[in-house]
Amino acid sequence: MSKWDQRFCDLAKFVSDWSKDPNAKVGAVVFSKKGGDISVGYNGFPMGVEDSAERLEDADMKLELIVHAEQNALIAAGSRAQGGTVFVWGKPVCARCAGSIIQAGVKRVVALSPASVDEESKWRKTGEYAQKMFEEAGVEVDFYEVVPG
Repeated sequence: MSKWDQRFCDLAKFVSDWSKDPNAKVGAVVFSKKGGDISVGYNGFPMGVEDSAERLEDADMKLELIVHAEQNALIAAGSRAQGGTVFVWGKPVCARCAGSIIQAGVKRVVALSPASVDEESKWRKTGEYAQKMFEEAGVEVDFYEVVPG
């Protein structure tokens, strides 16, 4: 991992702490070389939607309401994400976010490898789907196996 990749992963880690989700602290940074634009996102409920402890503890409800870190960062970046890199901290990129990343025109992803999470984890399976999607769409992916420190 390059010095700059490490710095952006560190920033994604910092942003992940903003999430109120007690079970999933995920952060994302979108960096675009043209203009040096940076956008950040973390997993949480949409603006104006109450993020009560009750909702965060109800797994089914939380999964329906939550906006993933990657999606939040892409929304903040808008068209500036095109041709950029997304750095993700906390969990492998899921297939849902992979679709958004591809559609935004992102050219590179730096994220936790699906192989580094438990084989029984839903994050491993969806991460593997995402990996295949990136491959098919020509998005460069640099996985890290262990959370870099």
